[in-house]
Amino acid sequence: MSVVIDHVNKSYGKIEVLRDINITITKPGCYAILGPNGAGKTTLFRIISTLITPDSGTVKVNDYDVFKQREVALRDVGFLVSVPEPPDFLTVKEFISFSARLRGRTADIKKLNEMLDLPPINQRCGKLSKGQKRRTYLAALLAQDPKVLVLDEPTDGLDPIEIIKIKDVIKEIKKSKIILYSSHILSEVSDMCDYIYIMNKGKIIYNGSVYNIKRMFKPKSIKVEFNYEVPVEDIKATLGTLVTEIKQEGSMTFELGFDGTPMTRREILRRLVNNYEVRNFYDTETNLEEAFVKILRVFGDGGI
Repeated sequence: MSVVIDHVNKSYGKIEVLRDINITITKPGCYAILGPNGAGKTTLFRIISTLITPDSGTVKVNDYDVFKQREVALRDVGFLVSVPEPPDFLTVKEFISFSARLRGRTADIKKLNEMLDLPPINQRCGKLSKGQKRRTYLAALLAQDPKVLVLDEPTDGLDPIEIIKIKDVIKEIKKSKIILYSSHILSEVSDMCDYIYIMNKGKIIYNGSVYNIKRMFKPKSIKVEFNYEVPVEDIKATLGTLVTEIKQEGSMTFELGFDGTPMTRREILRRLVNNYEVRNFYDTETNLEEAFVKILRVFGDGGI
């Protein structure tokens, strides 16, 4: 199981939309393609799905070129790109069953309904809401049992309960499938994805695991929890210029800003332990949104 994107370029006139894109994936998991609007994410997904052709470079799925060997390359790939529109005249059940038969499979409607809480299966697709259509379309993809899924904004237009259901499904199926995933909701990406490629101005500017990307920037604040109430004035007096900011989160919990150096961190901990009963003490973690913005500023070819 593999997806290999090798030196892919795409321009429209003088505008370079994709610049030397290289991605190699050889094991199951959820791989996010992130970037600001206009970064080239959707163009890349459309090239993978053969909706448009690159100016140069290749895309291979399981060692088959998607343009030269399209039928065999894409037989185990499912796509949700742009706005999915099941045919209006088919019922939910008919559309899912038909989609499964296209790949020589039989749809387990009951199981798919349990996974995605489908709309009434005898309802015609033309009567469905945007969110219902998206869930129905995703069910149709899963009924085909593809080894690779390309999902462009799969939760767009869904309510919170629908989003939770799709997140749960993706967490489960990524154990045995390759999922290429794009979303503007970075909390979703942080929760579901294993690895991230960050794009800006048509090129990949950084890639790494979700954990490593969030940890690449030194935390500059720590949280401390005491066994009893401590006045903020006492904290200020104890730590003095070691801290740049004190945020109180209840009478026993504080977030302390500092310069990020190990030496300052150690001294803060030493003074607190010597003066108070400390119940808990830990570094705050850079969230994915913060890391994303910092990466764009540092590596983003001029910024966002």
